[in-house]
Amino acid sequence: MVAGVLRGFNTSLDMLLGAAVVLLPSAWLATSVTSGRSAISPAWLGLARYSLAAAGFAALFALRPDSEPLSVLAGTALALFLPPAVLVWQQRRDNRMRAG
Repeated sequence: MVAGVLRGFNTSLDMLLGAAVVLLPSAWLATSVTSGRSAISPAWLGLARYSLAAAGFAALFALRPDSEPLSVLAGTALALFLPPAVLVWQQRRDNRMRAG
């Protein structure tokens, strides 16, 4: 992580933990919805996802009170916005290669 080199290990760890707090409930939701075994409606699963993320942030700041909130937020934003941005970039690149 570039942040670890530029700002230190704790900043890098805060970003990684911020990403994990939102990615783990999202991964759980994706596996629950696509498994076909879920008896819970997708709306309740979505609510559970946000509740788990909120509990994750609470646990993160309770266990690491010296965490930098801006670093945690940056890691969260990267985890949420980077994968879709990469997919859009790949699709545009593939479309250009097919057309050209």
